[in-house]
This record gives sequence, structure tokens and C-alpha cells, in this order.
Amino acid sequence: MSDTASLIVWLVGALVLIAVETTTLAFVAVYVALGALSAAIATGAGAGFGGQVIVFVVVSVLSLVLTRRPLRNALGRTPLVRSNVQTIVGRHAVVTVAVPAGPGSRGQIKVGTEFWSAKREQDIGDAIPEGTTVEVLGVEGVTAVVRPVDHPV
Repeated sequence: MSDTASLIVWLVGALVLIAVETTTLAFVAVYVALGALSAAIATGAGAGFGGQVIVFVVVSVLSLVLTRRPLRNALGRTPLVRSNVQTIVGRHAVVTVAVPAGPGSRGQIKVGTEFWSAKREQDIGDAIPEGTTVEVLGVEGVTAVVRPVDHPV
């Protein structure tokens, strides 16, 4: 195989591996892609096919062994972003779409700047009209469980 053909094969291989990494996020193909890029550089420097393969294998394996675990550990220390789901519990909200009476009925509330699907604390009772101030008692899935309060937000 000519040097130009080898160079093209290594570069195309590296691009394919980078594409695979972006779709799988397995954090492995990137190392093989780095090996393929190194082999392409070796090709450009005049290495024969055997030298290209050795560079490919050595760079792929060494980069994987030396950096994968420390990088995964560093990424694992990234603080988790807490969802705001539990932060609305206990807060007051305003009904923006009336919460009808009856089992399974849903309306909508506004808590701060966010809109939430809402249902009554109990399936019995009157509808909660638009504009009513409610207290968020909990969250079930993506629906806030509410009850009317006597004082404004």
C-alpha cells in the first residue's frame, strides 16, 4: 500500500472512531482514534506499515491505560446538579389553569417562574379556580400535589 493510501486509511479510521465515540460515549474509541492519528503521523514521517501498526497499538494501549481511569475518576467527582423537584415542596403557588374536581383531574400552577401540572391533595372536593393560592404538598412524577391556602403568596 502506498504512503498516501495508508495516510488516508489511518485518517478515515480516526474520523470514524471519533464519530463512534460521539454516539456511544463509551470513552474507549477516542483512544483508538488517537492511535490512528499517531499512525497517520508516523506514515507522514516515512514509517513502513509495520512501524505504523506498532505506533497505532502502542499509542492506543498506553493512552488508554495511563489516562482512562484518572479521567473517569475526575469526571466522577463532578458535583451532581440537584433537580428542583423537591425544592417546590412547601412553597406557595398560584393556579394558572383551574384544577377540576374529581379523580385524575389536572390543572396547572406557577411556582416562582416555573409552570407545573397540578392535582388536588385528595380526589374529593371542589375545583380549585384560577388565581387561587395553593401550597405544594409533594410531587408525584411530574405533577405537583396541592391544596388551597387562605393567605396570598
